[in-house]
Amino acid sequence: MNVLSLIVTCYFYFYNAVLFYIAFLAKKRGERKAFINNLANFIVLTLALSINLLNFKSLNPFHRSLLVFPFDILMVLFILIFLPIFHVFMWKEGRKMEKLNALQDNEKMSSNNLLNADPLIRNELPYKYEIYRKLTHLVVLGIIFFYFTLGFLIKNFFILIFSFLPVQVSTLFYLLFDVEDNIMIFTQFLVVFLVGVSTIGLMSADFVRILRPKNYPLKPVNKILREKELHMRIGPQISMAIGCFSIILLYGLIQPIGPLIICLSMTISIFGDMAANLIGKKVGKFHLRKSSNKTYAGLIAEILVGFISGFIFLKIIEFYFNLTLLNMILYPLLGALIIGFIDYLDLDIDDNLLYPFISSTVLFLIAYLF
Repeated sequence: MNVLSLIVTCYFYFYNAVLFYIAFLAKKRGERKAFINNLANFIVLTLALSINLLNFKSLNPFHRSLLVFPFDILMVLFILIFLPIFHVFMWKEGRKMEKLNALQDNEKMSSNNLLNADPLIRNELPYKYEIYRKLTHLVVLGIIFFYFTLGFLIKNFFILIFSFLPVQVSTLFYLLFDVEDNIMIFTQFLVVFLVGVSTIGLMSADFVRILRPKNYPLKPVNKILREKELHMRIGPQISMAIGCFSIILLYGLIQPIGPLIICLSMTISIFGDMAANLIGKKVGKFHLRKSSNKTYAGLIAEILVGFISGFIFLKIIEFYFNLTLLNMILYPLLGALIIGFIDYLDLDIDDNLLYPFISSTVLFLIAYLF
């Protein structure tokens, strides 16, 4: 592992340490569910980072740094540019809140009260905000496009550029990315870089929301957060980012089944979750249990939509892989049943973390072994 890769790895470990600190604060303040959820995210990200750092031969047949190599220089540059800009936005938000607090002195409202004073924030979000919340999940589809479409276009662009440079440069490029041996290697590193950048940005913002709410520059985002997500519990976008980032690190370089299982799991997870929430709230009448807002209608919709979306995904990319009709039915069905079972359990851990991580792990082990 080179120096830049080590810097990037340590940076993610530092963010993970902050996540553990927030979990500790949640426990200290008596927010048990927030503690469990934050701790689960910490464990998953620690597992993914540590396996990459150990670089076991059985898990990494390519014997390379698995994080962002050879995009590590771009990752370091992003961190150096992002942090100062983000701190400027934090400073400006802090100044704005100070002025707003001064205007509200007569009403004796603190900055924290102002943060939570939005009447749209409640345990049950208005249906339109549920739609906005679930539409954000579609961003994950970008990962699939970069794996199987956009990544190839970017790779071909690099090949075109390097064709005009000295042969030594193009040779080094081909050596780094195995352009001729395995077309998925370049897209794997590209996806890790892009998802890693997104994870850093999202975690940075949410850490500020929790630890320094006065300086949080994205307060309008609170409109799509539920009451339990406004305090010490990290947002669902963080759980989704960690879930996706972790499975990409763990399974992405195990070619060719890694990218296939990753994208299949994410497809089933996002469309199944959207169906469960939107259909369940709209037409669901019979709840799974008295203490839960989840309904049987939502659970059935989740399994059906998850299976159908997974089957369609495999049908679209079947020309990349030697897939039989049995494969295209069995894997989506199993993935849909897994997320349905997790949903039925109604755990304190965010579904956005559990769905992709558990479904991809089970499907990957089955595909890898059999």
